[in-house]
Amino acid sequence: MDTLRALSARLEEASATLAALSRTVTASDPAQVAFGADAPRPPRRDRPCPAPAVGAATDDRAREA
Repeated sequence: MDTLRALSARLEEASATLAALSRTVTASDPAQVAFGADAPRPPRRDRPCPAPAVGAATDDRAREA
């Protein structure tokens, strides 16, 4: 029984350590802006599909639907 209590204590200590580490790591995360979250999207290009076979297959499925 003492072995289980010791194991439980070690798990509690490890849990507390991981919780503290999690708070520390996430506190230093860069903001979303650092990854371009607020950047404007590139303009959409309306041009034909680069692979004619894919375009033809898509057209065929659209007609079937």
